[in-house]
Amino acid sequence: MKSILIVEDDPLVADVYSQKLRQEGFLVDVAANGKAGLESFHNRRVDLVLLDLLLPEVDGVEVLKQIRTKCSPRTLPVLVFTNAYLGGAVQQAWEAGANQVIPKVGVTPSLVVQMVKNALEDPPPAAVPLAKTRNKAEFDPAVRKKFLDSSPKIFAALWRPLKQLACQGYHPENLGCFQEMFRVVRPLTARASIAGLDGIAQMSAALEALLKKLCCAPERLSPSIVLTIAQAIDTLTFLFAYPGGGSAKNPSAARVLVVDDDEFARRAVSRALARVNLKAICVDNPVRALKRRTGKRFDLIILDIELPDANGFDLCSRFRAMPSCQNTPIIFLSMRRDLKDRTESVLRGGNDYITKPFMYMELATKALSLIIRGPVKPIHATKGPYGDDTEPAFSRRDLNVLKQAILGSYEV
Repeated sequence: MKSILIVEDDPLVADVYSQKLRQEGFLVDVAANGKAGLESFHNRRVDLVLLDLLLPEVDGVEVLKQIRTKCSPRTLPVLVFTNAYLGGAVQQAWEAGANQVIPKVGVTPSLVVQMVKNALEDPPPAAVPLAKTRNKAEFDPAVRKKFLDSSPKIFAALWRPLKQLACQGYHPENLGCFQEMFRVVRPLTARASIAGLDGIAQMSAALEALLKKLCCAPERLSPSIVLTIAQAIDTLTFLFAYPGGGSAKNPSAARVLVVDDDEFARRAVSRALARVNLKAICVDNPVRALKRRTGKRFDLIILDIELPDANGFDLCSRFRAMPSCQNTPIIFLSMRRDLKDRTESVLRGGNDYITKPFMYMELATKALSLIIRGPVKPIHATKGPYGDDTEPAFSRRDLNVLKQAILGSYEV
């Protein structure tokens, strides 16, 4: 009987995976942190390791490096789970000797079992792309209900530090705000995937990656980034309250039009969107943009303001005059920072405004949030989605107030 070691600090995820593997006839040992994982590795016979990368005590990369000093990838398969939007962590896992790096988004217990069986074969079969093996109908209703019922506590824990950042901005004493939000968001991706809620999993993964960047570089916080975090939390609130809501389209299949005459800016936007598996269709002037738009529906449009032949504001107005584009989210991306341009962007129908240079994960998170919500009008409710006596952790009114604050800021 093969022995599996699971090194995972989220008890819900570890419990679901271990139960599924035991049902398939495996012996399973669970370690809740990197130090305990190494102790189990040294003291027990292990045939395969399932390893999360972000762990307390000893991080997953260090655990993997120590395992590889004793066992090669051939003699002991190590399957690493991580947030695919954390590109640096994925690369570190491969370099440390992972047999397979598995994105948490879209991974179900059955897929985990199949990956374990494949890795234990000699030789292992070729890996099957996750998108081709995912059974979207597979989830445990009890796990989903428990996960969705936890939402008031989750959003209350996210709203408190966000409100502090929105009011005070960043200073060294507020570093804990990023870390607190990161701790709350990090487990959501795997839990949502197990619960069959891919929209929540994708949005959580993007927000986790943005918060991770800010934990490492908190001085980069700006009012615009605060708004992006708020929008991501707002989208998660919507998806928790209405699990079947939002766009039915897989975000990776979304069509994003980028209009910018600067080649380097177009490349930067494309790379940023690629962080969350979004593909950009880039054009360098308004005429080509309108030709691209004719007869085709885009899920998101990103416009520069200073363009040849016509500026981005005029182009936005022309898009908004098209019936098929009236509810398409539009983001302005510009070097301009003054209040006049921000106000004009709203008056012309823009949904958001980001200044250059921008943080890749900020644009990626904002774009994913708008696409997941889909071309629908925001839901305005006088009562919270969790019951009459529970105020939403992040209400639409809060978001609108924050938007006004950002609009009036010259420091974005």
